Amino acid sequence: MRRSLLRLSIPLREPFVTSTGVVATRELAVIRLEDDDGTVGWGEAAPLESYDGVTVEEVVDVLRDGPPPRGAPPQARAAWELAELDLQMRRRGRALGEPGADAIPVNLTLPAGPPEEVAAAAAAGLRAGYSCFKVKVGLPDDGDRVAAVREAIGSWPALRVDANGAWSPERAVAAVTALEPLDLQLVEQPCSSLEEMAEMRPEVGVPVAADEPIHSAEDVRLAASLGACAAVNVKLSASGGFGPARAAVRAARDAGLQAWLSSTLDGPWGIAAALQLAAGEHLTLACGLATLDLFDAEIAGAVPAPVNGLMGVPQGPGLGVEVSDTALAEVVVEEIG
Repeated sequence: MRRSLLRLSIPLREPFVTSTGVVATRELAVIRLEDDDGTVGWGEAAPLESYDGVTVEEVVDVLRDGPPPRGAPPQARAAWELAELDLQMRRRGRALGEPGADAIPVNLTLPAGPPEEVAAAAAAGLRAGYSCFKVKVGLPDDGDRVAAVREAIGSWPALRVDANGAWSPERAVAAVTALEPLDLQLVEQPCSSLEEMAEMRPEVGVPVAADEPIHSAEDVRLAASLGACAAVNVKLSASGGFGPARAAVRAARDAGLQAWLSSTLDGPWGIAAALQLAAGEHLTLACGLATLDLFDAEIAGAVPAPVNGLMGVPQGPGLGVEVSDTALAEVVVEEIG
């Protein structure tokens, strides 16, 4: 088995602003495995320090030595697992995920920018056929921004807000109550911890969803036992791979919670895996996987863009993703081993 480790740096079309910071360039680590017959499997690690506290350097240090140990960052374990699964399934000529929907509904994620700019992006998304929008909040002008988006998209599309844990319980109650007249589908991660969310949730009329504290099926069960949320947002990379993310989704179903899958500005391999998982698990909430268009690079086209708010599910073999040599060369900044 031959392996190589690539470090990618992908520019974004515009800086992406949230309550936790600004991302202008997306760095990823990608593992490539090739067997003696020339079959190749790919896997990516998508840590985002401002979101999960894990750096690309940490992931690279682990992956350069081979299969990650049990205590390694979940993003490193996800990359290796995806590469092995991609390789195995390519050998078998089938997709990673179980058969399911041919396309998955996705939301359009809107950064925490000036209200008029965010509203214009929402209006463009509406024309493109999106029926679910997520607005980043946690800044002083939240009310103006969310109101501008609701006005731009009208009364029918679903509208979510995501605070990325920016608020205390008291502030969350006040902020969500102020936004409630705008007919929110849910508020994602209003506070940083599940305990804080359990404290504020009974005080608001908008469904609450957990994101950052959810890394495993055990975390889902804890969220349910605390009464912290009505839904969970599962991220494949932060969960440690396809299998652990599937276990978290199934734990949510068993606990009576809704679930969806989302991206932290993942690359095409992570997006493809999440689409296959969402299809196989028959998820109905719009997934946050329409983020490749934020990249200003050819690699963004490796997974087809959404059409009318739906993303096609790659049908394999393996992940069903083919990244051209030129697209890869454009964003590779280092090859290790």
